Amino acid sequence: MAFGGKEQAAIIELMAGKYAQIVPIEAEWGIRLKEGDMRERIEHFHDAVRALTSGEADIYEKHSRLSVEHLAYDLGQLRQIQGKPVGYINRATEKSASTQLVNRGEAGASQSKLPPQRVRSELSALYKDYTVFFAAIFSEIADRNFQSRSDTIDTAVEDIAVIEEVIQQLIAGKISNAQAMDEMMHVERDDLRERLQQMLANKNMSAREKQEALALLGKIDKGLAAEKKALEQSHLHYATGQLAVYEDSKDIVKKLAQQGLNLAGQFVDNALRANQQGKGHSRGV
Repeated sequence: MAFGGKEQAAIIELMAGKYAQIVPIEAEWGIRLKEGDMRERIEHFHDAVRALTSGEADIYEKHSRLSVEHLAYDLGQLRQIQGKPVGYINRATEKSASTQLVNRGEAGASQSKLPPQRVRSELSALYKDYTVFFAAIFSEIADRNFQSRSDTIDTAVEDIAVIEEVIQQLIAGKISNAQAMDEMMHVERDDLRERLQQMLANKNMSAREKQEALALLGKIDKGLAAEKKALEQSHLHYATGQLAVYEDSKDIVKKLAQQGLNLAGQFVDNALRANQQGKGHSRGV
């Protein structure tokens, strides 16, 4: 997917600026997203930005870095950081940070390995801005990933209903194997169609095998229902997180306007306001 648009580009540039300020702070203090991580915490979130701008990530895929599940998790973590800016301290680097304080003769260095309040406040402010930009730039991406995958699941469920009906008719002797294979041509999902056609190619397919086919379809149907529910939950998490970020965005939009960055401010406001009003997104990215 190609990345473009003046407004989007302006937001990405602003995010890169916040990223550049956060990296050295987290590097000095060994701040990580999870215990055991080797990279600075901000790197995890900025991976999504890199995936977007590279144009290599498939925003419609389940396992994409830009899937709604990944983005919902990221937004949730970003919101938490503002209240708890330190997070995890990497054990391999926390001693060096503490030693640096001692060498500089800062008071209380020997008692605490945590960054001083000044640093914590700076990190919280930087992440507040970064979170607003993140929520805005990925708003449409999260919606498109969710909608595309929801449609795919719905189509698969419809296909299963068609296949079940065909097999029931086959069991009742109302149609032949050849007729059943013809009916399968209407099934859009390739893996299901090919698998059932392969089974139906056996003209001597037993009643037990036909029942097994129905049982298999039932399992697939149940799995799709669970996948749809989890997908909807992730989309809800992103949407509710974005609504919470919307209040913080108002001050940032004003600040951007004061800096002459009206296009960027307008993009942030439009992206987050559309979510608040429950509207879908139709703009291309």
